[in-house]
Amino acid sequence: MSPADFLNSSVSFSSPPRQQGSPLAGMLSALAASLKTTNDNVVFQLDPWDDLSAARAWMNLAGPQTLVLPRSQSDQASPARILAVTGLPGRALADGAIIPTRAMADFVRVADLKQVVLVDVSGPVDVSDVLFFRTVLQRHLGLLSAEPRVQRVLQQSGPSIILEARERQDALECMSDALMRYAQRYLGTDAEMSRPPEDMADRLLNASGRIRIRPMETERGMTHLDIGVQVEPDLQSPAGVAVLYDTITGQWYDQ
Repeated sequence: MSPADFLNSSVSFSSPPRQQGSPLAGMLSALAASLKTTNDNVVFQLDPWDDLSAARAWMNLAGPQTLVLPRSQSDQASPARILAVTGLPGRALADGAIIPTRAMADFVRVADLKQVVLVDVSGPVDVSDVLFFRTVLQRHLGLLSAEPRVQRVLQQSGPSIILEARERQDALECMSDALMRYAQRYLGTDAEMSRPPEDMADRLLNASGRIRIRPMETERGMTHLDIGVQVEPDLQSPAGVAVLYDTITGQWYDQ
């Protein structure tokens, strides 16, 4: 199907509540995630997911170059203008920009992620691609469905950041990274920490496609961090699954 044809087409687990185990519990936000499959592609949503963490996750997934598209018509917020003003590496392409993926962390330090869309495209990209992708976004059509060369898309939707990808593995890597960062925040450390294995993230998301982790259901012991995970579809029941991080060995376990 040509771009023109595409654009013209119509378009149980349960356990007693845990006790608060740390004064940090009242200072941290709950972590919520969902994973679903749409038209053979996966849609992973994480809340909260700060711009810098999302950019770093993107840097681990995407190819060497990232196409950055504006979400609005404002020239002030266009990636092309941001490059011109900041001198960051990359090149303007219409009102979008091609930026080295390795530089995305630097880009989101000066640009608001909610004003742009990150697109990983296999092969060269020209102005006609940018104009086509902009039209697809404006009509709220999926870029992965519209263009086979698009491998993944990252954008903000309300308080959440959404990753659309062709492979479930991408979402599992992001979920694993989010669990690690949650543990770091709870323990109050920036020290390097191992990530939980991706098959653990897969088991958690497989239960209902949605999970929530609340600080009040997380406890710190002498040698471990016990993270309660809600996996019921409505996320209203107490945490029914425990994820343990051994602070001595750096290993992760789930129960």
